Amino acid sequence: MNKTKKMQSGVALISVLLLVVIVSVLSISMTRNQNFAIHQVRNGYDFSQTNLYTLGGEELARQILWQDHQESEGLDHLNEAWAEKDLYFEFENGEVTINIIDLQGRLNINSLVLEGDFGREARRRFSRLLLDSGLDAMYLDRLIDWMDDDGTARTLGAEDYDYLGLATPYRTSGQPFVDVTELNLILGMDSSSFEQLRNSLSALPHLNTPVNVNTSELSVLNTILPIPLGEVDNSIERAQETRRPYNSVDEFLQASPASRRAIAATGLSVQSNFFEVQIRANYRDRLGYLTSVLQRGNDGSIRVISRNHSRKVFPFKSSDN
Repeated sequence: MNKTKKMQSGVALISVLLLVVIVSVLSISMTRNQNFAIHQVRNGYDFSQTNLYTLGGEELARQILWQDHQESEGLDHLNEAWAEKDLYFEFENGEVTINIIDLQGRLNINSLVLEGDFGREARRRFSRLLLDSGLDAMYLDRLIDWMDDDGTARTLGAEDYDYLGLATPYRTSGQPFVDVTELNLILGMDSSSFEQLRNSLSALPHLNTPVNVNTSELSVLNTILPIPLGEVDNSIERAQETRRPYNSVDEFLQASPASRRAIAATGLSVQSNFFEVQIRANYRDRLGYLTSVLQRGNDGSIRVISRNHSRKVFPFKSSDN
């Protein structure tokens, strides 16, 4: 009898221990699941906050550009507040860095398909850019063929039948470029050529947007000059070094000795309406990126043309890796 009771007590003790083990395992599992859920919620919150910070950066850029319109009196140049590099704003638990780039300081590739003087001058300037960069002249015809819808290839161009014969076939777009990264789809365009061109080009929705001579890089300004390759126009380079803005297109034309050889004023301006805003946000060590294209109307109103949250379009620093 005593032996039976001892056996029953032993079984009961084992059962209790087993129950304790099961409860402990369940408790640990529940705690882990709870911690994981809390971590997920926190990550989701931080991600949302980071995105809000990038959008906040975009709004700051809109305010800066609106204020510039109120004060600039029809003139945009690189001495203004919006053009300052790495505009920095600090907030609770985070920070935002903004760079604003004038897209009209570049050649608008969508202007290449225009007729008349504007289109002819756009094509001449793009050809000069290719020549100065040491790139193949075929790119002019191939960009035009990419945008037109006539199905007939230009002399050095390429149409649908050329692209459909590729290992991964696709068609030309038959419409203006939305972003300069589309250049990578052009037949024969290699990464090296694209990198040479990308900072001199834009893809703006208004085909007849002029080039702002106050915000253009020297590579773009040189395409305006009707001088042979190898001839140097030091007056423009000196003006860039002093960062002195031109108050009008006429002033720009008269500043260069080459102006006496009739620089075409077509498609030139000292004012801009299209800007790219590059935003880097840091919220609790979580990084977020946003690149927005903004259009500023003649009344100062700002509208968003596009947004891209991809890190690839942002010029990162090595510390971001």
